[in-house]
Amino acid sequence: MAIKRFADYETTKGYTDRIDLPKGGYVIEIKKAEAKENSKGQYIEILFDIVEGEYKGFYEKDYRSQTSEDKKWRGKTFLNVPLDDGSVQDGWTKRAFRTFTDALEASNPGYHFDWDEAKFKGKIVGGLFRAEERLYNGEVYTNIKIGSYTSVEKVRSGQYKLPKDKTVKRPGQASGGSINDFVSVPDTADEELPF
Repeated sequence: MAIKRFADYETTKGYTDRIDLPKGGYVIEIKKAEAKENSKGQYIEILFDIVEGEYKGFYEKDYRSQTSEDKKWRGKTFLNVPLDDGSVQDGWTKRAFRTFTDALEASNPGYHFDWDEAKFKGKIVGGLFRAEERLYNGEVYTNIKIGSYTSVEKVRSGQYKLPKDKTVKRPGQASGGSINDFVSVPDTADEELPF
Protein backbone atom coordinates (compact mmCIF):
# COMPACT_ATOMS: atom_id res chain seq x y z
CA MET A 1 0.00 0.00 0.00
CA ALA A 2 1.38 3.46 -0.91
CA ILE A 3 0.90 6.48 1.35
CA LYS A 4 -1.39 9.24 0.11
CA ARG A 5 0.39 12.41 -1.02
CA PHE A 6 -0.98 15.55 0.63
CA ALA A 7 -1.86 18.55 -1.53
CA ASP A 8 0.71 21.12 -0.45
CA TYR A 9 3.70 18.83 0.06
CA GLU A 10 5.87 20.83 -2.38
CA THR A 11 5.31 24.15 -0.60
CA THR A 12 5.28 22.90 3.00
CA LYS A 13 8.45 23.84 4.87
CA GLY A 14 10.00 21.40 7.32
CA TYR A 15 11.52 22.26 10.67
CA THR A 16 14.96 23.81 10.49
CA ASP A 17 17.89 23.15 12.78
CA ARG A 18 18.21 25.99 15.25
CA ILE A 19 21.67 27.24 16.10
CA ASP A 20 22.18 28.05 19.77
CA LEU A 21 23.84 31.31 20.74
CA PRO A 22 26.80 30.67 23.08
CA LYS A 23 27.13 32.55 26.35
CA GLY A 24 29.28 35.64 25.95
CA GLY A 25 29.44 39.35 25.30
CA TYR A 26 27.90 40.72 22.11
CA VAL A 27 27.44 44.16 20.59
CA ILE A 28 23.70 44.53 20.10
CA GLU A 29 21.55 47.17 18.43
CA ILE A 30 18.18 48.07 19.89
CA LYS A 31 15.52 47.66 17.21
CA LYS A 32 12.57 48.74 19.36
CA ALA A 33 11.95 49.80 22.96
CA GLU A 34 8.52 50.28 24.43
CA ALA A 35 7.29 51.04 27.95
CA LYS A 36 4.63 48.61 29.15
CA GLU A 37 2.97 47.71 32.42
CA ASN A 38 1.88 44.55 34.19
CA SER A 39 0.77 43.64 37.72
CA LYS A 40 4.34 44.08 39.01
CA GLY A 41 4.74 47.59 37.60
CA GLN A 42 6.24 49.30 34.59
CA TYR A 43 8.90 47.71 32.39
CA ILE A 44 10.59 48.35 29.06
CA GLU A 45 10.31 45.69 26.37
CA ILE A 46 13.51 45.79 24.32
CA LEU A 47 13.89 44.06 20.94
CA PHE A 48 17.47 43.76 19.69
CA ASP A 49 19.83 41.96 17.36
CA ILE A 50 23.56 41.26 17.36
CA VAL A 51 25.37 43.62 14.99
CA GLU A 52 29.03 42.54 15.13
CA GLY A 53 31.05 39.37 14.94
CA GLU A 54 30.29 35.78 14.03
CA TYR A 55 26.68 35.98 15.25
CA LYS A 56 25.79 39.24 13.48
CA GLY A 57 22.08 39.19 12.54
CA PHE A 58 21.48 36.10 14.70
CA TYR A 59 17.91 36.96 15.73
CA GLU A 60 16.80 38.13 12.30
CA LYS A 61 18.10 34.89 10.76
CA ASP A 62 16.34 32.92 13.48
CA TYR A 63 13.08 34.82 12.88
CA ARG A 64 13.20 34.37 9.10
CA SER A 65 13.96 30.64 9.45
CA GLN A 66 10.85 29.97 11.54
CA THR A 67 8.24 28.12 9.50
CA SER A 68 5.27 28.23 11.85
CA GLU A 69 2.56 30.86 11.64
CA ASP A 70 3.30 32.12 15.15
CA LYS A 71 6.81 33.42 14.49
CA LYS A 72 8.56 34.97 17.50
CA TRP A 73 11.36 37.51 17.63
CA ARG A 74 13.64 35.91 20.21
CA GLY A 75 16.02 38.86 20.61
CA LYS A 76 13.90 40.31 23.37
CA THR A 77 14.43 41.29 26.97
CA PHE A 78 12.52 43.16 29.64
CA LEU A 79 13.98 45.82 31.91
CA ASN A 80 12.05 46.68 35.06
CA VAL A 81 11.46 50.33 35.84
CA PRO A 82 12.12 50.81 39.57
CA LEU A 83 9.06 51.25 41.77
CA ASP A 84 10.98 53.61 44.07
CA ASP A 85 9.43 51.87 47.08
CA GLY A 86 12.59 51.48 49.17
CA SER A 87 12.53 47.67 49.11
CA VAL A 88 15.64 45.51 48.72
CA GLN A 89 14.27 44.24 45.39
CA ASP A 90 13.81 47.84 44.23
CA GLY A 91 17.47 48.55 45.07
CA TRP A 92 18.52 45.69 42.79
CA THR A 93 16.16 46.95 40.10
CA LYS A 94 17.61 50.47 40.35
CA ARG A 95 21.16 49.14 39.96
CA ALA A 96 20.17 47.02 36.95
CA PHE A 97 18.37 49.98 35.37
CA ARG A 98 21.34 52.29 35.96
CA THR A 99 23.76 49.67 34.61
CA PHE A 100 21.73 49.64 31.38
CA THR A 101 21.52 53.44 31.00
CA ASP A 102 25.24 53.91 31.84
CA ALA A 103 26.20 51.26 29.25
CA LEU A 104 23.94 52.90 26.67
CA GLU A 105 25.51 56.32 27.25
CA ALA A 106 29.06 54.91 27.18
CA SER A 107 28.37 53.07 23.92
CA ASN A 108 26.76 55.97 22.04
CA PRO A 109 28.85 59.18 22.12
CA GLY A 110 26.64 62.25 22.47
CA TYR A 111 23.65 60.29 23.76
CA HIS A 112 22.31 61.18 27.20
CA PHE A 113 19.48 59.18 28.78
CA ASP A 114 16.43 61.48 29.11
CA TRP A 115 13.66 59.04 30.20
CA ASP A 116 12.39 58.57 26.63
CA GLU A 117 12.74 54.86 25.84
CA ALA A 118 11.74 55.41 22.19
CA LYS A 119 15.19 57.03 21.71
CA PHE A 120 16.85 53.67 22.51
CA LYS A 121 16.02 52.58 18.94
CA GLY A 122 19.16 52.40 16.80
CA LYS A 123 21.51 52.63 19.79
CA ILE A 124 24.17 49.99 20.39
CA VAL A 125 25.17 48.50 23.73
CA GLY A 126 27.15 45.55 25.05
CA GLY A 127 24.90 42.65 26.02
CA LEU A 128 26.26 40.04 28.44
CA PHE A 129 24.50 36.76 27.76
CA ARG A 130 24.19 33.96 30.32
CA ALA A 131 22.40 30.63 30.57
CA GLU A 132 18.93 30.84 32.14
CA GLU A 133 16.99 27.78 33.15
CA ARG A 134 13.23 27.56 33.30
CA LEU A 135 10.97 24.81 34.52
CA TYR A 136 8.14 23.74 32.22
CA ASN A 137 5.95 20.69 32.88
CA GLY A 138 8.56 19.28 35.25
CA GLU A 139 11.39 19.60 32.70
CA VAL A 140 14.30 22.04 32.92
CA TYR A 141 15.05 23.99 29.74
CA THR A 142 18.03 26.30 29.22
CA ASN A 143 18.08 29.43 27.07
CA ILE A 144 20.83 31.98 26.51
CA LYS A 145 19.55 35.43 27.51
CA ILE A 146 20.88 38.85 28.41
CA GLY A 147 21.84 38.97 32.09
CA SER A 148 23.46 42.41 32.14
CA TYR A 149 24.86 45.22 30.02
CA THR A 150 28.22 46.92 29.51
CA SER A 151 29.84 49.28 27.03
CA VAL A 152 30.51 48.08 23.50
CA GLU A 153 34.21 48.85 24.03
CA LYS A 154 34.40 46.34 26.89
CA VAL A 155 32.74 43.70 24.70
CA ARG A 156 35.06 44.45 21.78
CA SER A 157 38.15 44.23 23.99
CA GLY A 158 36.93 41.19 25.94
CA GLN A 159 37.21 43.12 29.22
CA TYR A 160 33.98 41.99 30.83
CA LYS A 161 32.75 39.40 33.29
CA LEU A 162 29.64 37.40 32.47
CA PRO A 163 26.84 37.42 35.04
CA LYS A 164 26.17 34.18 36.89
CA ASP A 165 23.87 31.70 35.18
CA LYS A 166 20.30 31.66 36.44
CA THR A 167 19.17 28.26 37.65
CA VAL A 168 15.81 26.98 38.83
CA LYS A 169 15.11 25.18 42.07
CA ARG A 170 14.84 21.46 41.56
CA PRO A 171 12.94 19.11 43.87
CA GLY A 172 15.03 18.55 47.00
CA GLN A 173 17.35 21.47 46.24
CA ALA A 174 17.86 24.00 49.06
CA SER A 175 17.91 27.13 46.91
CA GLY A 176 17.93 28.05 43.26
CA GLY A 177 19.55 30.52 41.02
CA SER A 178 20.50 34.09 41.06
CA ILE A 179 18.28 37.13 41.19
CA ASN A 180 16.97 38.20 37.80
CA ASP A 181 16.18 41.91 37.39
CA PHE A 182 14.13 41.37 34.24
CA VAL A 183 10.40 40.72 34.08
CA SER A 184 9.21 37.34 32.82
CA VAL A 185 6.70 38.22 30.14
CA PRO A 186 5.53 35.72 27.51
CA ASP A 187 6.60 36.27 23.90
CA THR A 188 3.93 37.48 21.50
CA ALA A 189 3.41 36.43 17.90
CA ASP A 190 4.31 38.79 15.05
CA GLU A 191 3.75 38.35 11.31
CA GLU A 192 6.54 40.62 10.05
CA LEU A 193 9.69 41.87 11.70
CA PRO A 194 8.23 43.42 14.85
CA PHE A 195 9.87 46.83 14.45
